[in-house]
Amino acid sequence: MKKLIFFSILMMGLVSMANAQVSAGINFQNTRTFITVGTNPDKEFFGEARLGLGRAVGLELVGAYNFVQKSDVNAYVGVGLGLFDHYHPRRDRYYDDNYLVIPFGVLIKPFDNKNFGFLIEAAPVFYNDYGSYLRGGIGFKYTFR
Repeated sequence: MKKLIFFSILMMGLVSMANAQVSAGINFQNTRTFITVGTNPDKEFFGEARLGLGRAVGLELVGAYNFVQKSDVNAYVGVGLGLFDHYHPRRDRYYDDNYLVIPFGVLIKPFDNKNFGFLIEAAPVFYNDYGSYLRGGIGFKYTFR
């Protein structure tokens, strides 16, 4: 009975999310490359999960606020939490610990199809005992509508 209730709730959740707008992209940062999946980046508030690739895999969860929202450009600032396996460039190795990141960036949509855009982002990274540094990069994002 519990499995049936769980499955019913799961199916209702999936059906309610069927109209959701999802974005996917790749960010090429100076420390590692991130594959991103998130909510609609054209909304005032949006979220994103970033899978960091490199010598080891890491996960970063980011929530952001668009303070500039136009049809061809969005500017945002956010806050994120790195959950595990973070690369610190000054130490040339990976650490298995949490860190705080404050990304700010611009999503530029130069084509008639406003689903595709180019991303420019910088983010200070605060890492407990190992200090902090500035991470930056470029990328692209596509929103499935």
